[in-house]
Amino acid sequence: MKDKIMSLKEAIELYVEDGDLIGIGGLSFWRKATAATREIIRQKKKNLGVVSFVGGICADMLIGAGCLDRIRTSFIGMELFGLAPNHRRAVGAGQIKVFEETEATIALGLKAIYLKLPFLPLRGLLETDILKVRDDIKEFNCPLTGDKLVACPPIQVDVAIIHVPYADEKGNGNIQGPVWLDDDLAKTAKKTIVTCEKIVETEDIIHFQGKGQIPMQKVDAVVKVPFGAHPTSCFPFYTYDADHMMKYIQYCQTADGFKEYEKEYIAVASHEEYLEKIGGIKEILKIMT
Repeated sequence: MKDKIMSLKEAIELYVEDGDLIGIGGLSFWRKATAATREIIRQKKKNLGVVSFVGGICADMLIGAGCLDRIRTSFIGMELFGLAPNHRRAVGAGQIKVFEETEATIALGLKAIYLKLPFLPLRGLLETDILKVRDDIKEFNCPLTGDKLVACPPIQVDVAIIHVPYADEKGNGNIQGPVWLDDDLAKTAKKTIVTCEKIVETEDIIHFQGKGQIPMQKVDAVVKVPFGAHPTSCFPFYTYDADHMMKYIQYCQTADGFKEYEKEYIAVASHEEYLEKIGGIKEILKIMT
């Protein structure tokens, strides 16, 4: 098995193409692939879509930078920090296409790809407004029971980008704590990029709790990016940076404000320079667990 380790710049250049539907792992402000997101913006990728179980700052940054033209998620926001300002502004202005999803339709959409099925059935959407805004979700009668059900279509992700605490050089990724849909994203995407806090031996992965939830067979690139989820968290290394999250929201109250944030924190030469911009070791120590 070849070594899949490469730089963040190389991984995004090789595996993210204009027009791709990107699956971003993590949840809200936990373990989001923010370093990879900033690199996508630096490389000026365009006409992207994002699918995210519960979206947050990654999707909001991509929207602010003009990289997205569509989004499919059950929620985009900053949880206790408030709304996602770029997302709210862009949706209100009709600048991006929104596919209204639920957690169930995303989960089943990925499972349908994994199982090579044209749809998976769901009962929970019956008599909801989702059916009024999604013409690709259809009601049907179960051929066995006659009960009314809903058919959820597949969601084919072009490239999954998942940040994990540990990975080996072959692409096995270990997640400490909740996995959410990251394993399904990796298994069903056409391409998968894993960014990690630390590269370890395969023997370590085998003995970690959860072992290799992200399997090497489905991973194309492994990138070591310490604090690659900042300002979101990555257990067991660090928690989320509440100060920076609030600073981000303050910048993004206007489109011009986001451009100032982009200039200050995204349009930098490297991830290492970003870490210096946020305050270096002094600020990092505040969020270490």
